[in-house]
Amino acid sequence: MNNKINKTVEKFNMLNYGDTVLVGCSGGADSMLLLNYFLSVKQKMGLKLIVAHVEHGIRGKESLDDAEFVKAFCLDNGIEFHLLSIDAVKESKKLGIGVEEYSRKRRYEFFNSIKCDKIATAHNLSDNAETVLFRLARGTGLKGICGIPAVRGKIIRPLIELSASEVRKYCDDNGIKYRVDSTNLCNDYSRNFIRNKIIPLMLKVNDNFYGNIKTFTENISQDNDFINKYTDDIYPSVVTDEGLKISVLNEYHLSVKKRVLMRYFSENGLTLDFFHINSVLRLFSVNSKTQIKGNYFAVSDGKYLRIADFSLNKSEIKFPFITQVLKNSEFDNKNVDFFCDCDKIVGSVSVRSRENGDKIKPYKRNCTKTLKKLFNELKIPEESRSGIGIVTDDNGVIGVIGYCVDERVAVTPETKNILSLKLLMEDNNGKSF
Repeated sequence: MNNKINKTVEKFNMLNYGDTVLVGCSGGADSMLLLNYFLSVKQKMGLKLIVAHVEHGIRGKESLDDAEFVKAFCLDNGIEFHLLSIDAVKESKKLGIGVEEYSRKRRYEFFNSIKCDKIATAHNLSDNAETVLFRLARGTGLKGICGIPAVRGKIIRPLIELSASEVRKYCDDNGIKYRVDSTNLCNDYSRNFIRNKIIPLMLKVNDNFYGNIKTFTENISQDNDFINKYTDDIYPSVVTDEGLKISVLNEYHLSVKKRVLMRYFSENGLTLDFFHINSVLRLFSVNSKTQIKGNYFAVSDGKYLRIADFSLNKSEIKFPFITQVLKNSEFDNKNVDFFCDCDKIVGSVSVRSRENGDKIKPYKRNCTKTLKKLFNELKIPEESRSGIGIVTDDNGVIGVIGYCVDERVAVTPETKNILSLKLLMEDNNGKSF
């Protein structure tokens, strides 16, 4: 058996001489075989061994006995032992996630908190087959059906090419003691159902099912690695400070487009699922936006696709201001944000955020535009538009601060009195200065 495991270790370059290896050990057949393997090569490879065990608080005394079993083995063999006890059912319910998902998260957090060069887990070929079927049933992409990687960062899986039945038989034949998890027979958990019900049927279809899964995942992983490498190579050519270059990205295959999008959004702290990927892809042919999460949207202007935070649009924006009326001959427009012919104003002046249906007739443009169309022409990002002050009187919009004045109140050579307007900045406490 050691020869088989050694071949896997060498094939995937899992170990270096002198490594400190943390072994995740549940006490089951797989992890006890793994721990015995490392003990057998410890001296030859100059390894330092550490064992980490997670007691999930699910099976009462049986779970506590598992922890004591592993602890005693480590004590007998001079291995450093670390224990984490959790209440997986209670804690996962608080977070609103599945027990299996939560347990896995806590295990790896625990493993990564312990200083070591490698983290060895006892995942085997049967686990890999179960994972592939589980992900297919739940929905996945190419990455998902690659299965469990033999190496991921500092995590290594030396048993990944052995089936569970091979592991148990070797343990039984060679007197390697192990614990049996009684919940493995309970089909309420998805993985147990796949292991106990689905896998036996697959083996009836083809008794080399596990071998075929191994070949399949290796081939898929190679293809996935190739596409990812290609995506990495072209990524710098499509990403700019303004967003993704739509015309450049449209030259590539859909598979590459999707990977670029997933990487781009991931680098900005967002995850794209199948639904969102397809929604974003539609933006490659239309000028529009689609919500990703909360206030975050993907926005396309036809040239660039970018991520926008629309939280500003959901806030009440205040535009405090002061005005002054001066004779035309006295007016200096250097220190004002907006000015117009005072005598043409109807009623009182106010400054607010834009509203649906707002229109303006920009001075000397001889046309009336909605503010939406005007902002599009000015290429003002959608998420910034509510932060632009709109000046109004009792008859409607008379100006867009920083951009234009309405023809109705524009200053002309005949203007006698000019109204100047200056916005007041506010500090974090709402005080103007």
